[in-house]
Amino acid sequence: MLAKIGQREIAIIVIVLSLLAAGIWYTTWYKGAQERIDQLETEIDKLELERRRGLAARKALPQLEAAIADYEAQINEFLRALPPKEDFANVLQSLSDRAKATGVVLKSIKRAPAGNPVEDVRAVNLSLSLESPFPELFVYLKELEDMRRFSTIDGLAMTIGSADAENPRLNTNLTMTVYVYEGKPPTGEDEGGAGQ
Repeated sequence: MLAKIGQREIAIIVIVLSLLAAGIWYTTWYKGAQERIDQLETEIDKLELERRRGLAARKALPQLEAAIADYEAQINEFLRALPPKEDFANVLQSLSDRAKATGVVLKSIKRAPAGNPVEDVRAVNLSLSLESPFPELFVYLKELEDMRRFSTIDGLAMTIGSADAENPRLNTNLTMTVYVYEGKPPTGEDEGGAGQ
């Protein structure tokens, strides 16, 4: 049978077999190798980006450490400025004294513990019942603002006592949170206290 096949047919068979072998080689090895190369190039790009980010982070590390040290110093300074736990009575006395000095009648102060937002710092919720005309109340609120280093005003509700008066008295309910330091006594100068 091979004797009957001429050179032309043999050449065609060799060409077809070569094309089949080239097709199989392309689909099984070359195409897979190209996909793997593309994957590796993508991974190299990702790793290069991560390397650049890592180098930038390494360069920024001293600044970050300096910023952290600065924040820690600020936190320590703030904690030293908080009134100590045993000085809380002076804080309440300061609220009363400021009310008297500004002409505000402090009817009552109620307190309730609020939890520990930061280690060694305790929050105490206060509810103050006040009575005064608006100008005096405004001055008292400005006085409380001077205590902002260790207190926050959470709410203010006002009602008018007599709407017919030219300068009516306001009944005011003020809620605030006062923070006191419960840790070891701060070292250095005594920066805390109600007058801060």
